[in-house]
Amino acid sequence: MRFLILFLFFFATTQTFSQKRDYKKYDKAIKLFQKNDLEKSKNLLFKIIEKNTEWDKPFILLSNIYINENDLYASAKTLLNIYDIQKPSDYLGIDKIAKDFYKNGFYSEALYYFNIVCKLDSNYCKEKTSFYIKNCDFAISEMNDAISDPVSFNPINIGPSINSSMSEIGPAITSDNNKIVFTRRVEVNDKKPQEDFYFSEKINNEWQKAIAYPYPLNTNNNEGALSFSSDQSLIIYTACNREDGFGSCDLYYGFNNLDNLEFYNLGKSVNSKYWDSQACFSSDRKYLYFVSNRPGGYGGTDIWISEITKNGFSPAYNAGPSINTNKDEMSPFIHADNLNLYFSSNGHVGMGDYDLFLSKREGIQSKWQNPKNLGYPINDHKSQNSLIVSSDGKTAYFNSSFDGYGLDDIFYFDLPEIFKANKLNQIELEIIQSKAGEEIVFQNVLFSSNSFKLISDSLYELDLLADYIIKYNINILIEGHTDSIGNSKSNLILSKNRAQTVYNYLISKSVKSDQISFRGFGDKMPISSNNTELGRSLNRRTSFRVVD
Repeated sequence: MRFLILFLFFFATTQTFSQKRDYKKYDKAIKLFQKNDLEKSKNLLFKIIEKNTEWDKPFILLSNIYINENDLYASAKTLLNIYDIQKPSDYLGIDKIAKDFYKNGFYSEALYYFNIVCKLDSNYCKEKTSFYIKNCDFAISEMNDAISDPVSFNPINIGPSINSSMSEIGPAITSDNNKIVFTRRVEVNDKKPQEDFYFSEKINNEWQKAIAYPYPLNTNNNEGALSFSSDQSLIIYTACNREDGFGSCDLYYGFNNLDNLEFYNLGKSVNSKYWDSQACFSSDRKYLYFVSNRPGGYGGTDIWISEITKNGFSPAYNAGPSINTNKDEMSPFIHADNLNLYFSSNGHVGMGDYDLFLSKREGIQSKWQNPKNLGYPINDHKSQNSLIVSSDGKTAYFNSSFDGYGLDDIFYFDLPEIFKANKLNQIELEIIQSKAGEEIVFQNVLFSSNSFKLISDSLYELDLLADYIIKYNINILIEGHTDSIGNSKSNLILSKNRAQTVYNYLISKSVKSDQISFRGFGDKMPISSNNTELGRSLNRRTSFRVVD
């Protein structure tokens, strides 16, 4: 009996000393973790766990180390050592395991543990877990479809003229696809990285070395989310903590003139006392789409719209429940066709954090349809954001942490057919790229010599114009011009008759008479010299202008 008592005393003492040593090791593991010496901290925890399999704290710390190493699968497997799938009180721990699998793209494992959470606590399941289950089901289906019917997705790095060893994010491209603007995170002395705007122009199909915008577009503060109007005349971007701001971040606009950069707050119709950011113009310059977390929406951040009139920006209104959810919508991009809206969301059913979506509408006055997820492999368990699409509707640009020149690079890829926007014809491109009231010359509207009879080859271009006027409800002025050969009075009559012929043809194609007007100018408004045949041929033209 004495021997047994001595043995028990010795064993208990050994256990106590062992636990003390383990606590010291655990404290040391915490300090190593805090110093970011993760490997040494892990090795120490392995030794502790080997002797203390029932002690939960080392497992939790080890799980956090795996999270810091971005190995969420290992984090989830570690937590399985301390949570009981049969124990109702452990539902939050099981939920953590499920989310670790989910965030790392292990959807089948995540779905298994999410379903266990639902068995352990039905109320929590209904409030918090059911959305994740829908996402897991969607992701598994998408990945299975990708195996049976692969989708081509081959993102290409845009190259070292634009990308650097730093991060390049938030691309925006002009409607002619020849200029790209983006945000670069640059290091300033020993301070935190600063975000500045850069741009590059395409010459002979090659992107030139990116150049930083000057002050006052770039300042000592952070600016972000820049975009252009379709004619490149206007710039809009986000700036935070400004003296003239209404909220934490406001939208500013100005004319795209490097020699005279001045920017103005959009005012209370658009900006609020909350967070307003990530704006883009519609190609007809009639609407501004942006993101805000102001009250009156459906969730955290919503997409809002402001109509642009003669009097400026109208009070913003919400894009509606087909677009916005009870969570967050970000990075709206409306394509040049005005019928395809790309954005990111973590509130619609998807594959992970933020997914990319596309909403379509039938016409300019129609409502936006329920969005479609761009699917796997474009979307995955990571966050996808800031997608823009070229005016031909074929090519998408985005930033990603794929292997490249730095942390985040800008990539481009060919959109799958189902997600392509409409390719714009020449008339549409010329209209959206023109400045307000600018003359647009018909390239293929031709008349018989000294006559106002249309040649049949002219009708195709006029048909395109008629369709555009009807679809986008615009008003135009048709103009007729001649060279200076002959009598000025006769030239004036001929130019007026040719303009009226175009007017009559458009009326015959169901364009309303109050949307179009015509005028002849004769030889009074040349655009080139009348001393050469080339110049005279340029002056003989029929053109139009978009008017209010």
